[in-house]
Amino acid sequence: MNPHEQFCPNEVCEARGKIGAGNIWCHSQKDQRYKCKVCDKTFTATAGTPLYRVKASHERFVIVVTLLAFGCPVQAVVMAFGLGNFWQLA
Repeated sequence: MNPHEQFCPNEVCEARGKIGAGNIWCHSQKDQRYKCKVCDKTFTATAGTPLYRVKASHERFVIVVTLLAFGCPVQAVVMAFGLGNFWQLA
């Protein structure tokens, strides 16, 4: 985790979008959370990405989305990965 590569995603923060401005620090390395010194808000490393709030492994998520994007039927993905419920990708 490198806070110098992150920016604050808070829409009302003065430092929003400024990478390497020194306003971001590591709030929790275990949970991959950052904190902005300007607005005092915390956010995850995946905030603003398709992986935000995904409970499954990132590798499995990417594989499933790729298969669906290339037209693989949902039923086939469910059977291949043993997903009785699509929301339980973990």
